[in-house]
Amino acid sequence: MRSLYIVAGTTMAGVSSVFALLAEIHNTYGIAERDLGWIAGSAFVGALVTQLWLSRYADRGHGGLLMRLGVLASAAGLLWFAAADQLWQFVVARSLLGAGVGVIVPAARRFIIVTAGADQGRQLGAFYGAYLAGFVIGPPIAGALTVAFDVRAPFLALGAVTTLSYLSVRRLEIPAADMDERSSKGVLRRLVRSREMVAALLVVVSFRYSVGVFEPLWAPHMDNLGASTMIVTLSLSAFALPMLVIARWAGGLSDRHSPRLTSLLSALATVPMMASYGWITAVPVLFVAMLPHGIMEAIQSPGSQAAVAEAAPMDDAASAQGLGEAMGSAASMIGALSAAPIYAWLGPGPAFLIAALTMAGLLGLSWLLDPPLKKQQ
Repeated sequence: MRSLYIVAGTTMAGVSSVFALLAEIHNTYGIAERDLGWIAGSAFVGALVTQLWLSRYADRGHGGLLMRLGVLASAAGLLWFAAADQLWQFVVARSLLGAGVGVIVPAARRFIIVTAGADQGRQLGAFYGAYLAGFVIGPPIAGALTVAFDVRAPFLALGAVTTLSYLSVRRLEIPAADMDERSSKGVLRRLVRSREMVAALLVVVSFRYSVGVFEPLWAPHMDNLGASTMIVTLSLSAFALPMLVIARWAGGLSDRHSPRLTSLLSALATVPMMASYGWITAVPVLFVAMLPHGIMEAIQSPGSQAAVAEAAPMDDAASAQGLGEAMGSAASMIGALSAAPIYAWLGPGPAFLIAALTMAGLLGLSWLLDPPLKKQQ
C-alpha cells in the first residue's frame, strides 16, 4: 500500500500544479483563455483511451507493469510541460499526463479491492487521501517555484520527483483474476448491462464532469477577481485540505452504510455549491464556500468507487474501475471543452450554473435507475 500512496501523491502533485498554473501559462505564453479548455480536455482524452484499452489487463496479471508505465508517462508529461511554449505542445504533454494517471488508478484500486476485505472503503479512502495529499502540496510548491524562478520550474521539479517514484513500484505485483480467455472477453458490455452498475457510474460521471469544468475555469476566474498566482494555488490547497483530513473516515462511511447511499447523497449536496461559485465576486468568500464542497467530495469519491466495486464481480474489479474512470474522463473532457467557451461567452455565473444543472440531471437519473433508499429498507 505504501508504494501506491507514494505514486498517487506524486502524480497528483503534478496534475494539480497544471490545474493551478493554467492562468500563469495563459499570461506567460499568450494562450487565449478560450483555448485553455483544450489543455485541460486533452488530459481526459489520454486517460479515456488508456482506461478503456488497458485497465482490463490489470485483472489479467499485468497491474504492476501498468503502474510502472503510468509513472513513466506522467513524468514525461510533466517534463514536456517544462519545455513547451505553444498550445499544441501543452495539449500533447497534458495528454501524456492524463494517460499515465489513467493506467495507474484502476490498477491501484484492483490491488485494494482484492486485498482489503471488509476494510475496502477505508483503504480506498486512504488511497484517495494520498491522492489528495499530492493535490494539497502541489499547488503551493508550484506557486512558490513560479514566483522564485518561472513557470517552467515546478514542472521540472515535479517531473523529477515523479520519475523517482518509479523506484517504489519497480517490483510491485498485483494479483490476477481467475478467469479463462472466454470470460475475459466482452467484460465492458457485460458490466453496462447492469442497472446498478450504470447508476453507480452516473455518480462518477457527475463528479468527474464537475472536475472537468473546474480545471479550465477556476484559475482564470480567480485571476479575473484579482487573485495573485500564489493565492490561486493556495485556494486549491484550501479546497483539498479538509478532504485530506477526513479521507479515511469518509471512506469508512461506505463500510458502515451503503456505498450507494453515501456517494449519491454527498454528490447531490455539491450541486448548489457548484451553482454558487460564478456569482461570488469576493476571493475570501470563495475560500469559505469551497470548504463544505471539499468535505462532500471526500465522502463521495471513495463511496462511488466502492459502489462501482459492489456492482461488479470481483474478477472484473479493475475493468469496472477502469470503466468508471473512462466514463469519468469522457465527462471531464466534455466539461473542460464546453466550460471554457461558455465562460468566455456568458461569464462565470451562467457557466457554473449550467454545470450544476448538468450534475443534477445526471444524479437524478442515477437515483431513478437504482433508488438508494430502497436498499436500506
